[in-house]
Amino acid sequence: MKIFIAYTLVVIGIPYLAGLLFGQVLTFPLAVIVGLFRRPTDEATQAQAFIQATEWSLRGSSTKMPVADRILHVCMDVFNGFGAVLTAGFLFHLFGLPLGVAVLLILAAWEIFFTIAYGQAFRTLFSTLAGIVIGWFVVLRLFSF
Repeated sequence: MKIFIAYTLVVIGIPYLAGLLFGQVLTFPLAVIVGLFRRPTDEATQAQAFIQATEWSLRGSSTKMPVADRILHVCMDVFNGFGAVLTAGFLFHLFGLPLGVAVLLILAAWEIFFTIAYGQAFRTLFSTLAGIVIGWFVVLRLFSF
């Protein structure tokens, strides 16, 4: 019964959601640092930069966006994937179950689904999948699966 509950939680996306929250929490200090080193501009320029950053994040378009912002977006995606695997590993650790490759595939399937369904940039997909793979090896070491 424990294995059914654990896999059900992974399939409905609880680790994926927790990974998104984890990624935002880890990215926030980096975003503050990037924001502190920006040149002061007027509100119209800031609004335009925000729109360009959102467009680059969602669509992957080639807008003129600072390199620091691009790195920040990639870090956020990697942390999101890392957090999802960390949450899934912790969940399976609490249930006393071994972490199977199926968990890795389910998390990857979630990310592929959201990327295609919402028309996001493939950069987001590859960054999050990189975080999932990095998290996979960390979790295998951390919880000794």
